[in-house]
Amino acid sequence: MGKDFRILHIHLGGIILHNILRKISASLAVLMLLALSAPVLTYAASMLKVYYDASTGEISGVIYSDQKDIAMDLIHSNGSKVQVPSSVLGEVYYSDSAKAYWSKVNGTIAQGLVPGYAKVVAGDTRDFAASVTGNVYSFGDAPVAPVIYSTSWSNQTDKSSDISVYWQAFDRYSISYYKFYNNDQFIGITKANTFKIKNLPEHSLNHFKVSAVDVFGRESDFSPTYTMRVRGLMKEVNFLFNGKKPGYALQPNDMLVSFVVSGNAVDQPDTWEDLSLILSDASSDSLYSPYTINHSELSASDFELVNKDGAVFPVSNLYNNNNYFKFIFPVPLKTDEQYILKLTSSASGHEISLPNVNSQYGSAYLYTNAYKNGEADAFVYEYRQKGIVTGDPFAPAKPTGLKASGNGSLYVTWDSNKEDDLEGYLVWLDGSLLTEPIKRTNFTINGLTNGKIYHVNVAAVDKVGNRSLQAYIFPVPQASGGGTSGGGSTPGGGGGSAAGGGGASGPSSSVPAVVAVKSLISVVDLAGVTKALDIALKSENGKVTVPVASDIKQLLLPASSEVINKDNALVVSKDNLSIEIPGGDLEKLKASVPAEQLKDAKISVSFTPLSSDDIAKATSGTTGKSANTAISSAGAAFDFGLSLITADGKETKMSELDFPVTLKLKVNEGVNTPLSGVYYLDAQSGLQYTAGQLESGYLSVQTSHFSKYAVLQYSKSFSDVSATHWASGAIQAMVAQQVVTGTSDLHFSPNQKVTRAEFAAFIARKLNLKAGNASSFSDVGAAKWYADEVAAASAAGIVTGISGSAFAPDKLISRQEMTAMLIKSYLYKNNKSLSTVEASSAFADYSSISKWARPYVAYAHELGLIQGRSGNKFQPLQNATRAEAVQLISRL
Repeated sequence: MGKDFRILHIHLGGIILHNILRKISASLAVLMLLALSAPVLTYAASMLKVYYDASTGEISGVIYSDQKDIAMDLIHSNGSKVQVPSSVLGEVYYSDSAKAYWSKVNGTIAQGLVPGYAKVVAGDTRDFAASVTGNVYSFGDAPVAPVIYSTSWSNQTDKSSDISVYWQAFDRYSISYYKFYNNDQFIGITKANTFKIKNLPEHSLNHFKVSAVDVFGRESDFSPTYTMRVRGLMKEVNFLFNGKKPGYALQPNDMLVSFVVSGNAVDQPDTWEDLSLILSDASSDSLYSPYTINHSELSASDFELVNKDGAVFPVSNLYNNNNYFKFIFPVPLKTDEQYILKLTSSASGHEISLPNVNSQYGSAYLYTNAYKNGEADAFVYEYRQKGIVTGDPFAPAKPTGLKASGNGSLYVTWDSNKEDDLEGYLVWLDGSLLTEPIKRTNFTINGLTNGKIYHVNVAAVDKVGNRSLQAYIFPVPQASGGGTSGGGSTPGGGGGSAAGGGGASGPSSSVPAVVAVKSLISVVDLAGVTKALDIALKSENGKVTVPVASDIKQLLLPASSEVINKDNALVVSKDNLSIEIPGGDLEKLKASVPAEQLKDAKISVSFTPLSSDDIAKATSGTTGKSANTAISSAGAAFDFGLSLITADGKETKMSELDFPVTLKLKVNEGVNTPLSGVYYLDAQSGLQYTAGQLESGYLSVQTSHFSKYAVLQYSKSFSDVSATHWASGAIQAMVAQQVVTGTSDLHFSPNQKVTRAEFAAFIARKLNLKAGNASSFSDVGAAKWYADEVAAASAAGIVTGISGSAFAPDKLISRQEMTAMLIKSYLYKNNKSLSTVEASSAFADYSSISKWARPYVAYAHELGLIQGRSGNKFQPLQNATRAEAVQLISRL
């Protein structure tokens, strides 16, 4: 878009301003700061309000812009130009807070000019038409009218809803507030680009508009009117496939959903003739599993409605696109009647299969559009349900009462779980799984060394493989009796601190107790109190493990310890966190000071929890610049640090690491897993997604620098991708993972075609591929935005050129090319070889797929990664859309 200018002015009624402006310079500065405190647009933008008195030649006013170099000309009616000298424009100042430049215009130019307009150059050129009062010419614009682009619902009931209205703002850093109107009535003001109206009646028709008011009280024109009718809520909705087994194929006479179209609205239609149903993919952790729709089997005769009296209403027409169904009925249906949508007795039983996954994260959306008396605005009744269950997605409870003791061995016991479908328990020692599921609640680990710290974990598992969170303790086998038994960590439930002390009373003499050993380290708690920790530093399997309690924020250990070396990683663990620092990084840290200073030096590992305010401040830059973006805490968040502190108190910090550190951060229960991940909170460039793996409620990531990391839920929506769009979930997830971005802040352009370079970039970001060398393709210039990502994907063997030297980055990618890249990515990620399966019956147009691409298409179909288009055709040479590409990438 063109770069416009924004100008700030103090209006003084057309009198000569020179002397008065000097007297009110303090007020002017205050108003400027107010204007400059609002967000700045990301493109070159300036604003102007300047007066010229033709009788005296005096010119006064203010210009501010995001460009430092500002020039101004007055254009005479005969076309001649008079330049305003730089001395009159005045010194240009810069505001750090607003990231903008401003200048006060004050001085004298030629008398007797008749300027038709002023021309201002500040990064671009913009003309400002003159407004004339007597001999005084004024230049400047009122604020630009906002544009409403979206609404959202909340607190929806069967009588009303809260509606949030969103608009695109212009002249943003000169605006004081916005005035919001509904049905031509003033409702209120806001400084934000959104306004919430509460308790709007169901099906009420609303005409929204908004205006902008700048710091001088100038009000813009109204935005174009945004008309919407409040949706109504269906009642008594029950999705009747909830709880069926994974992959279950709906059979003849199976029921899909029962419902009543609510009849509460005052002004509403009495009947409706269509019904739409959208089945969203179910998800389990990061795995998406779609409903399988056999389009060749679908017909209108497969479905019918039945009311409570048993009357049958056939479907006259069926429209279907992937997981979207629209049913048309030949007769009007009543709004206050109870209906059941079901498969008919003549259905084949092959039309719809449930997701093949144990999940509690399925969702469905049911709605109908009804019309009354020829009105153009539809009456919408809807119902959304989340938490639809497929199979058994519910993990057993974490075992409790975990204890261990022994002499040269550990006798581990725990309390019995109560689940009816329990398969047994799994036991780990120092991260190695020792058992298949066992039925008993005890296990003996032999061949251990007395005095060593061990890490024992126990989890429950049910018959379908759902695994509980792990209970854990850090016991120490001991030859002599007395003391206490090995205490559990906070999540382990065994009593005592994470360090292993303070458990139950000591066992009998036949089962020797575990006792603490001499302290070699210290810790600092959240209150800043330093405490000794009675644990010895021991190396086991190349790791030195130090468990700490939940209220600890810093670990201090002796740098001179012989076990802290390049061969041993340091592992620090607590209830919601684990840090594994390679020995090479510790060795480099120790080498940062002379050897004689290491004797009394301490290695400090800090992990200070971040508060909600810390997270809000760190994410405000992203949410403030991007519309329809919500970021919230979804788990543990810490500011990490690694340093060496010498005896004299000098601290040497190590931020950049030679070897990657592994962080495991606890994830809150109930978060939207596909939209959640670990983010590096970078003060300079904002949020950076860090790819990781989710296991047992913890996200594990690797990083090469210490700073602030947090588990966040990142949700961004686009005005052209509705919540019911078939790829909405995948788009949101991939945007959250910073794999893709919108084509603008407000638009994703789901139907826009994808180039080969774009798809290669999507893959490189999804797999976190990094380029080692420049691209070898002659048509991929080093300065291109995609150069590194194409090079990285090429080095991984995922992309190839169309010839030996050409990649054709701007060529639209075909569906068969995209599928081949997808399968190569899958093989790369999972370290597998291409299957030789080649099922010619997979698609109706299989013979039109290029021979080189057939193995990839067949394998992708076998894995369930791709589906056909209309008529079960793959259409290999058709170009892929952004929505299709993102949906595929999300399944890697």
